[in-house]
Amino acid sequence: MLIPVDRLRAGESGVVRRIEGGRGILRRLEAMGVRPGKVVAKVSTVFMGGPVTVVVDGRQMAMGRGIAGRVLVEVQRPE
Repeated sequence: MLIPVDRLRAGESGVVRRIEGGRGILRRLEAMGVRPGKVVAKVSTVFMGGPVTVVVDGRQMAMGRGIAGRVLVEVQRPE
């Protein structure tokens, strides 16, 4: 099941499977290192529509909630 990054709980991670949006969003996320096949771990969310903090390839970064809602991940569940 695919869910947007902004819906992950803090501490959860997932593999990026799809990014919804135009070339501008795709280029912006590519520059941040977010692309299909990458693992994204959610660190935190600011209440009331603030940015979502994630870790990709060991780098922590913030992305707006609107962009985080366009990055669809397959949640990794511990086995």
